[in-house]
Amino acid sequence: MAQPDILDNIKRLRKARGLSQAAMAEALHIALKTYQNIEGGITRIDIDRLGQIADVLDVGLPRLMGNEETASEDVVRFISEEKALYHKIIHDKEAYIAQLEDSIRFYREILRESRVF
Repeated sequence: MAQPDILDNIKRLRKARGLSQAAMAEALHIALKTYQNIEGGITRIDIDRLGQIADVLDVGLPRLMGNEETASEDVVRFISEEKALYHKIIHDKEAYIAQLEDSIRFYREILRESRVF
């Protein structure tokens, strides 16, 4: 199930339980604007937040994700996509750190050479 479908489900379930966005934000201990951004698809939702929302709505992840028959596959796919995203972020940060370490070595060498003169 695509994220927009999950967000539609969240909104539908929230309304069915008579909860406002403000009540959801309060239950999740986040700002109203943050919750509005989640439900609006502006802020990417991760599996932890999805679990918290499911708890507030008193439903399991399969129901929150839509079709309960295929939801376990959707949860696995969602987690897999989440892991891939985090691996990419980690890889990019490690590359950036390596670049900074190279710069530090370069500038240290310049400083060492300038002390010789």
